[in-house]
Amino acid sequence: MSSPFSVSSLDRSSVSSKLSVAHRWAFISLAVFLALAVFVTVEPTDNFDRVLREVFRPDDVWGPWQLVFGNVVDGAGPPVALAALAVTGAVAAVRRKSWSPVVYVGCLAVVTVFLTQVSKAILGRPDTHNDVGSFSGSYPSGHMVILLSCLGGILLVWRQRPPLWAWWLVMVAELTMGFSLLLLSMHWFTDVLGGGLLAVPIVVVAASPRFLRPVHRTSSPAAASVGSPS
Repeated sequence: MSSPFSVSSLDRSSVSSKLSVAHRWAFISLAVFLALAVFVTVEPTDNFDRVLREVFRPDDVWGPWQLVFGNVVDGAGPPVALAALAVTGAVAAVRRKSWSPVVYVGCLAVVTVFLTQVSKAILGRPDTHNDVGSFSGSYPSGHMVILLSCLGGILLVWRQRPPLWAWWLVMVAELTMGFSLLLLSMHWFTDVLGGGLLAVPIVVVAASPRFLRPVHRTSSPAAASVGSPS
């Protein structure tokens, strides 16, 4: 059984159907992301976000839960996720004797970081402590965008048709990151949601056969393929 992000099949009609489902998810996610960006700009979600902040971290107190889930934020943050994506691309390049995996993960990383930072800079939303960085902002959460994009990219480099259970593991990791960010009050709830929404179209585009075929092509019949289906 394959996931909605699967991009290849022996049956062309099946491919078309799966791509249309993936594209619908991408368009819906992008539309909701943009709508949410407008909402957080005019601040109708402000009270909602503040209520949820008190639920996850009452009175901004740092307790044992914050200590535990702080490890998640540090251990799966943007530098770690991007490094894991880079290592995956390098290993695949060596095994397949091709530079395509390196180019693929490099482009994915650049596009993900660029779209995230541009969105942050344009909106310039203050974080939960009313701080705004230079050319940055709280919406969307970079932790959420980069983690989902990198994990999705790792799966797509590993296999052109990742199994459904692998996508579920990615979703569990993404939800755990979101929960951790809320517990630490690093982001508003809408920032976390927006980060996940922005990552969906990025992963869907990254799953396009146009980009994946070179990644899974070996330079010679003898070259081994990392995780490619037999």
